[in-house]
Amino acid sequence: MASPVIAFSQLANEIEPDGMNPDHAERVAGELAKTFSVQLDEVAIMRVEKNQLAFLYPSKLGQVGSIPLNTSSSVAARTATTKRAEAINNFAQTKHASVFESVKLSDKKTDPGVGGVKEEKHVIQKLMTVPVVGQTGVLGVIQVSRKGTSAPAAGNDFTQMDLQKLVTIASALAKCFK
Repeated sequence: MASPVIAFSQLANEIEPDGMNPDHAERVAGELAKTFSVQLDEVAIMRVEKNQLAFLYPSKLGQVGSIPLNTSSSVAARTATTKRAEAINNFAQTKHASVFESVKLSDKKTDPGVGGVKEEKHVIQKLMTVPVVGQTGVLGVIQVSRKGTSAPAAGNDFTQMDLQKLVTIASALAKCFK
C-alpha cells in the first residue's frame, strides 16, 4: 500500500488541471478522513480569496460565509497569517470563533432521544490546523478535527507525527490551490 503522502501527491496531480474546486475538495476531504480515522464532517478545507478564507469543504459552510484573515478569534485565520501548523488537543477550552461549529453538517439525530433526553452536542475537541503554502504565500488552510461530547469521548489526541503528516499532505496539495 502506498504511503498517504504518495497517494495525496498522485491525487494532487489529478486535481491540478481543474484546481481545488468544491468537488475535488470533497474527494480530498474523504481521503483525509480515512488517513486520520475521522468522520467527513471533521475535515475542513479553505482557500484564501480576497483576504478571506473561503470554505471549499464542507461546502455547506461556504454558503454560511467566510473568515476574514484579520479575525483575531479564528484559529484558521491565525494559521493562515502565521503560516504555523498546530495540533490543539484541548480545542474546546481554546478561545475561538464558533459560529461555523453551530452549522449542522450531517443528518445525525439531535432531537430528544429516548425518554425525552436531548442528545449532547458533539463539538470540536481536538484540532490539527495547517497552512497550505505555495510560491506566492499562503493559499489555504486544512483542518482535521475530532468531535465529541468531551475530549476523552472524541478519541485519541493528535500527535506530532499526525501533524507532520498533515503538513506534508498540505504541501503536496498546494499546487491545486489556484
